[in-house]
Amino acid sequence: MTTPRSERRKYYRINDDVLLHYRVDVSSDDDASPGVQLEVATGAILAEIDRELNHTINRIWARDPDVGRALGLLNRKISVLGSLTAPTESGAESVSYQRTTVNLSGSGIAFEATERLPEGTAVIIEIGLLPSQSSLRLQGRVVASPEAVTNGSGYWTRVEFDEDLDQQEELIRHVVQKQGMLLADNR
Repeated sequence: MTTPRSERRKYYRINDDVLLHYRVDVSSDDDASPGVQLEVATGAILAEIDRELNHTINRIWARDPDVGRALGLLNRKISVLGSLTAPTESGAESVSYQRTTVNLSGSGIAFEATERLPEGTAVIIEIGLLPSQSSLRLQGRVVASPEAVTNGSGYWTRVEFDEDLDQQEELIRHVVQKQGMLLADNR
């Protein structure tokens, strides 16, 4: 028996509480300027440092959750302080995250959006993973018509991520780690 395309899964899915910010992607390649390229290069360096630090924090967190949480909070604090200076330097607006329960995998996310995003809408998803405070920025597309949330004011929206191996690798590590914790708790 074959499974319909919409039911196939590339990765395990978990329900998780994350810090979430999303927006419709209206950018185009024509908007690139030297200032933007410099910001991306600096952002890539900071993202690489952040990935290495978060990987280390996750290992520490597995051995001592209190120390791991403290290190994750310090890392998050540094990121917030850095984002406060970024808008004045680059003209970009600051991002505010909402703590949200999502359904998450290495290839996509489902969450309650405040507005109905039509199928095919390009979005940028920024995720703060907990407890490591790791920040990810992924691009993707809404893959199905959003459904109104019962007892809620939003729309259950499913997004499939565009391929970004570095960001997805970090996300997959997080999902596997959380899945292991859930299995350990159920023993």
